[in-house]
Amino acid sequence: MKLLSEGKTGKYFKYAIGEIVLVVIGILIALSINNWNQYSNDRKKEVAILKELKKEFEENSIRYKETIEAQTFTIKSSQSFMDCLEKKNLNYKRDSIGYFIMYGPLNYYKAEPVIGAYQSINASGNISLIQNSELKSKLAAFDSEISQGFEDESSSMSLLNLLHVEVSPILEPLLTTEIRERVGLKQPQNMDVEYQNNALLKLYENQNILSLVLIRSQMENNRLMLQRKMLTYTDEIIELINNELNTEN
Repeated sequence: MKLLSEGKTGKYFKYAIGEIVLVVIGILIALSINNWNQYSNDRKKEVAILKELKKEFEENSIRYKETIEAQTFTIKSSQSFMDCLEKKNLNYKRDSIGYFIMYGPLNYYKAEPVIGAYQSINASGNISLIQNSELKSKLAAFDSEISQGFEDESSSMSLLNLLHVEVSPILEPLLTTEIRERVGLKQPQNMDVEYQNNALLKLYENQNILSLVLIRSQMENNRLMLQRKMLTYTDEIIELINNELNTEN
């Protein structure tokens, strides 16, 4: 009787152990399914975030390229104008000098990047859904550069205002017909050579103008270098995003 009782107890014990094992396995399977569902949802969110960022940075790439092209032209025009000021040649084409002034030192270009999506994603904490650490690092570096802004902006604008003050009184006789039409100026009645020569002489005699243009050109070169750096960041970010999206597909 005692042996029978012990046998039943052993069977019950094995049955109980089996039940516990089944319950544990069930829990583990449920957790695994839940984890997989969470992972799948996170990856879907990540893909949506990456697509949003890709759209934003593709727009930034266009903006930087357009600004860099325009700014490069501005710097070249400023250099041509400085060459005129140094040589003081009265036989130089007057309208070319006016062209160099208007499209050179009196121009100012700065790209305005779009960062709304990144800032929103970062503020919500969803940036953590991006798995690629290199991509997150590039995004943070890009945002840091934007937050710092252009250190020379206020100085450059002050110089631009000073140039306007110095150049405006003598600029009108040197403007091309195209520029006159663009800014709404009528063609003067008495635009003779002497009138233009007097304007050129005043321009060449003003030592402040060359100094101001020289400083502004240096600032423009510095800004151009920074915007090229930002374009590099932008294109690297786009490449990393494309790699991630291709992996998900």
